[in-house]
Amino acid sequence: MGRIVRAPGDFLAGAIFVAVGVASLVIGRGYRLGTLLSMGPGYFPRIIGVLFTALGLAVAIAALRLDGERLEPWRLRPIVLITAAILAFGFCLERFGLVVASMALLVIACLAQQGRKVPEAIGLAALLTLIAWVVFVKGLEMPLLVWPEFGAS
Repeated sequence: MGRIVRAPGDFLAGAIFVAVGVASLVIGRGYRLGTLLSMGPGYFPRIIGVLFTALGLAVAIAALRLDGERLEPWRLRPIVLITAAILAFGFCLERFGLVVASMALLVIACLAQQGRKVPEAIGLAALLTLIAWVVFVKGLEMPLLVWPEFGAS
C-alpha cells in the first residue's frame, strides 16, 4: 500500500501557502476593496490571498500524485538562531542603527549553519551590511539611522 502524501515536503509547503493565503483573506476582509482603477486598501491583500491559496492548493494536490523526498527531521539550532537573528534585527534597528542591526542579524544567522566559524561570519556580515548601506541609505535614500546616537536625548 502506497503513501497518501507522496511528496511530504511539497505538501507541507502547499499547506503553508494555503495558511498564509487564508490568513491574508481573513485579515484583509474588513478593508475596502475598491475597483481595478481605484484600488482600496483591501485590494492587494485579497489578490495575494487568492493567489497564495490557489498556488498552495496546486502544490499540495500535486504532492498527492507526484513522488518526492521525505521530510528530514527538524533541527532545533537553525530554528532558534534564525528566529533570534530576526528578533535581534527588529530590536536593534531603531535603537542602534542599520550597521549594528545588520551585523547582529547576519552574524547570528550565519552561526545557524553547523561548522561556520565566527571570523567567517563576521566577514560575511560586514560585506552584506556594506551592501545594505549602499542600497538602502545611499541608493534609495531611506531615512535610516546608520550608527547609534550616543548621548542624544
